[in-house]
Amino acid sequence: MDSSSNNDAASGSSSVNAETSFVNLQEVLAEQAEMEAESDAVLGGSDDKNCTYSQGYIGRQALYSCLTCIPESRTEEDKRAGVCLACSYRCHEGHEMVELYTKRNFRCDCGSKRMPQIRCALEPFKFEANDLNQYNQNFSGTYCTCHRPYPDPEDKIPDEMIQCVVCEDWYHTRHLQGKLPESKEFAEMICDGCMEKIPVLAHYVGKIEDANSTLLNETVQVDVTGLDESTTTTAVSTTTSVSSIAEDTASDANESKRLKLDICTKPPLDDEESPAKVQATFWNEGWRQHLCRCTSCMEIYSSLKVEFLLDEKDTVQWYEENGRIKSENQAEQDMEALSKLDRVQQIEFLSGYNLLKERMKEFLDGFVDTQQVITEQDIKEFFARVTKERKDSKAMPTYFCR
Repeated sequence: MDSSSNNDAASGSSSVNAETSFVNLQEVLAEQAEMEAESDAVLGGSDDKNCTYSQGYIGRQALYSCLTCIPESRTEEDKRAGVCLACSYRCHEGHEMVELYTKRNFRCDCGSKRMPQIRCALEPFKFEANDLNQYNQNFSGTYCTCHRPYPDPEDKIPDEMIQCVVCEDWYHTRHLQGKLPESKEFAEMICDGCMEKIPVLAHYVGKIEDANSTLLNETVQVDVTGLDESTTTTAVSTTTSVSSIAEDTASDANESKRLKLDICTKPPLDDEESPAKVQATFWNEGWRQHLCRCTSCMEIYSSLKVEFLLDEKDTVQWYEENGRIKSENQAEQDMEALSKLDRVQQIEFLSGYNLLKERMKEFLDGFVDTQQVITEQDIKEFFARVTKERKDSKAMPTYFCR
């Protein structure tokens, strides 16, 4: 995010010329808080201490691709691999990593048959192949239909990227076939390529208003093959409950269950819709709960391997919210742990925190004064100095009350 402002003396900075672009401390802190919240949402839902391999194929987790361990993955599809959050910290520290955000139904490849040259430090014995893992171009560090990295040093056009909830690739908005909603308020996007592969979704486009609305069709068709003629019905109003249908058609529990599964709520396809109009679609929160679950539709989802669309916990929104809750609970536990420390330990902890805070301010002020760009090397040197200073202070500890 680019920010520009003309700060006066009251902000503690001065402008060199009209074209100088910089941010004040308040903006830095606000952006830092936003980044921390996003990090908590993405990483909070994943385990940062234990390899997830033994848990099998995790519904959704943060993943990384290591280009240092498998440089061939840049160009060879069959060399792609992904590692979990904990392994990215413990087994691949300092490596060139591709952050994959989150992926569904994935088992960690670190030290597995996919990465035989690596020995996982957290879970060394991984004998089974991860045959169910799915890999796309993101594992090679490229995205979208343009197959470019992100951020792209050669792309000077400012554009946001959106992830498709089916193929889980990321797309520039300008490269999608279809326009974003004018309000830009939507929960999930399905790219045009996936819409073409899953034609059943075309029945729902524009017919789901929000999470609390119903589909805009007035009748549903019922398969009544084999039922008694006296109770046969060819169309049932959506206002009729499944339980009343069961009472009218049969007392047998299995029969009513079969009837329930055979009620199709998929809206009819509009006559003017055609495959030539396939484009990216944008969906409101809660849209998945409106997908029909009749026997016929379930067979379609299964054949296309998109049963995950019926699972609300598959959504990134659910994952992120779960991550936020876990982070909040962890913060409460940290505060409780701090309160249990004795007086000397509390002072030592707070002294360390205050030291980091003071040195960080000095660090940032130095770059504001010189108007230099902060590099990765600058950050590494900063933390190395703070760590050394902290260790030196522990060599001859002095405790005091403020």
